[in-house]
Amino acid sequence: FGGGAVSHQLTAPGFIHDPHAGQMVLVMANPMIANDELGLMSKFGLKFCQPDVGHATVFDDNSYLCTHFSVDKTCESIAQFSKRDADAYRALVKQAEGMSDLFVSGLFKPPLPFGGFMAMLDQSIEGQQLAGTLLKSAYNVVCDLYEHEKVRIHFLKWVSEIMIGPEEAGTGVIPMFLAAMQHKYHPGCVVGGSQGLSNALVKCIQHHGGEVRVNAEVVKVHTAGGKIKSVTLKDGETIEASKAIVANVHPWLLGNMIEGIDPGVAARAKNARLSAFGAVNTHWALKEAPKYKAGHDVDTAAVVEPAPSTMEKFRQHFDQMRYGHIPDSINASVQHNSNFDKTRVPYGEGAALYLYHFVPFKLAGKELEYWDVVKDEVKEDMLRRYQGITTNMTADNIIASAIVTPYDMHKWSPSFQNGDIMGVGTYIDQWSGRRPTPELAQYRVPGISGLYLSGPFLHPGGTVTGGGRCTAIQLLGDLKVKYNHIMSV
Repeated sequence: FGGGAVSHQLTAPGFIHDPHAGQMVLVMANPMIANDELGLMSKFGLKFCQPDVGHATVFDDNSYLCTHFSVDKTCESIAQFSKRDADAYRALVKQAEGMSDLFVSGLFKPPLPFGGFMAMLDQSIEGQQLAGTLLKSAYNVVCDLYEHEKVRIHFLKWVSEIMIGPEEAGTGVIPMFLAAMQHKYHPGCVVGGSQGLSNALVKCIQHHGGEVRVNAEVVKVHTAGGKIKSVTLKDGETIEASKAIVANVHPWLLGNMIEGIDPGVAARAKNARLSAFGAVNTHWALKEAPKYKAGHDVDTAAVVEPAPSTMEKFRQHFDQMRYGHIPDSINASVQHNSNFDKTRVPYGEGAALYLYHFVPFKLAGKELEYWDVVKDEVKEDMLRRYQGITTNMTADNIIASAIVTPYDMHKWSPSFQNGDIMGVGTYIDQWSGRRPTPELAQYRVPGISGLYLSGPFLHPGGTVTGGGRCTAIQLLGDLKVKYNHIMSV
């Protein structure tokens, strides 16, 4: 169960790794979690570890900057580089927190049509400013806000976690959005591995009389007279639908999967663009947790983001990936969830390391399958880079290792075409009421009554968001089911 929210023993017995989703950030603001709407925590065993230091950027000179759950501690970390930037960040958080209810409300229910949303913003000075920020790049916004190069890199590195470069137009609102969210909704990891979130959802469904099946691949959605009818499984079994089908189908696959879909709808969905780059995720079973040359504060971070000290080198990472090359210096996101959750390691000893490195989906001149040829070489290269910022990632500390490449991700789930864990790219033309296309953004498939879509390729987008809540709101509304007593919208 779980798609990208799964956990496996990838390296050695007893070491639990998250091959895809590890840190829970946006989903923590979802009323499903924030208000425990489904009882996942109170009834079905879901638990989180929430360390104080959310993420730390470690620069190649071993200086570092930390984002804490505490605004004050974050500003102290920024102030070591620039008091002015610390003040600017505090002001941004205050401004953004005033919009946090708007952000949260907009994320976890069906989006407004994009044109209507922009027209609404255009009716006030504040809205016009927000619209302007939305249309800029994160690079422009961050460089306007902060003066110190390392402070700029710290925030731009995190923006790049959406798998497009921070100089992409339309990313400008993300620094404000993160400032609004990260100090109000405490990020963390799932105790026992990300699989625990999926398992809690399954328990909830079963508790309410539902059935959840694995090894039951749907190969066709059947319709008749403009209405949903049934699905056919790979083994030939047909399952009839009475009221609705909710399909987690990548936009590229809609035309082949859904019988009777309008050819224009399918063609426009097929043109949805993937993210700008992907990642390899290497996993390491260790005798002891990594120790950083930068010092103990970094050792306590949930996520460490290694980065160059200069903006020129940082920007080159994204240029290199654009041309199919692995960046020539470390460009990683490192998670240390077993430091805070000892259930992930045997007898509570050792460490399960998540070393995630940005790479192109396809290497220059090669097909996706080529990753199988070079995966072991790439894994060892990622280790050599990581050894440069740590003190104890030596052979005598390593028990076992594994690597998950874009090709592996592509094979794991049809939602991850070419290894894109975001489903499709989070570009301004594929955002909110345009994701993945304007006509599909309301979770309904035009011309087919009772067919709904869900998944990372719809609003609110990739990463673990609990985005199915949006589809549920739309579906329940269409069925005229009163849900206010069970959900707060």
